[in-house]
Formats: sequence, structure tokens, C-alpha cells
Amino acid sequence: MTTTIHPTAVVDPAATLGEGVEIGPYAVVQGPAVLGDGTQLMAHATVLGHTRLGSENVLYPGCVLGADPQDLKHRGEVTHLEVGDRNRFREHVTVHAGTVKGGGLTRVGSDGLFMAGCHVAHDAEVGDRVILANHVLLAGHVRVEDGAILNGAAACHHFTTVGRLAYVGGLSRITQDVPPFSIVEGHPARIRGCNVVGLRRAGVAEDA
Repeated sequence: MTTTIHPTAVVDPAATLGEGVEIGPYAVVQGPAVLGDGTQLMAHATVLGHTRLGSENVLYPGCVLGADPQDLKHRGEVTHLEVGDRNRFREHVTVHAGTVKGGGLTRVGSDGLFMAGCHVAHDAEVGDRVILANHVLLAGHVRVEDGAILNGAAACHHFTTVGRLAYVGGLSRITQDVPPFSIVEGHPARIRGCNVVGLRRAGVAEDA
């Protein structure tokens, strides 16, 4: 696999590019970022700082990964963003690096879909196969477990957890933990039932 870099892109010599990486027009890669094999940056996508991307991630136009946290206590310390494999970051998605107080790391798993305009803040931990619909907001230190789905413009307060295979309705305000396998919706959010559809899709047996 051949790595291709558009002539208008800006790639720091300190960055590490895997096999088959594609970097499109006006994209920016700042060292010492690492881009895994087969990762694709479309036009104007940006990867900053100490960001490590796994393989086959796709960054759509205007996406920014690894920028400094929006935490007033941050003083420019070296902190990190780690991303797994095969994620899709749609237009204008932002994922920030961690803070020293939060452990210095924001972590995103694999096989996720981050729809247009959503934001993952500092020190968040996002599991595998997570879907964040358009303009979902995760505040600092939020945890989203495997297979959870958050629908459009839902917003999670700091330090909240969205459990495994949970389903959060659009425009919901999450200020308390969302139990695994539940459907939560509203403002303020309330548990509405069990996410039976999500459980079936995950292959959970009916008797379980």
C-alpha cells in the first residue's frame, strides 16, 4: 500500500504515517502524531499533537482530533489522545486531548461512528461500536461504554457514564449515569424502558 499526500497538505516531519495512509487537500498533521495503516484524512481534516490513530480511520472534512483541552486548568502540558481502528469521524467533529488532572489521556475505541458536529471533551473514554449522532456533546471525564447510541444533540454532563448498549434519545440532558441496556430520553432524562432492539442486534439471547 502506497501512502499518498496531496501537495497542499501540511505534514510535520515528526509525524509517523503507516502504510496506505491518504492525506487530502489542505489537511494538517502535526508531529508527533501517529496515523495507522490505511487511515484517510479528507480535505481540511486536522490531527494535532500527541495523537495516536489506529488503522483504517476516516476523517471527513473539517474534523479536528487532538487539540488542547478546553479546560481552564490546562497550562499547555503534554497530554494525549488515543483512537482505535475503523472509526468514522464526520464533518467538523472535535475530539480533545486529556488533562493532567484527568490522567492525561482521552481514549476512543474502535468501529465507532461520530456524526457531524459532535464533540468529545478531555479525559473522556469512549468504547467500541459507539454511535454519537449529530451534535452530541460529551463533557470532560464522560465515559460511554461499548455499543451505546446517543442521538442528535444529546449532551452529557461531566463525570457521567452511559452504560453498555444504552440508547439515549435526541436532545436529552444527561446529568446522571445511564444504566446499561436502558432507553433514556427527556429533559431531564428519564429511563423509558429496556433497549430490546439493541440487545437483539448485539446477539443477546431472548431468555437472557
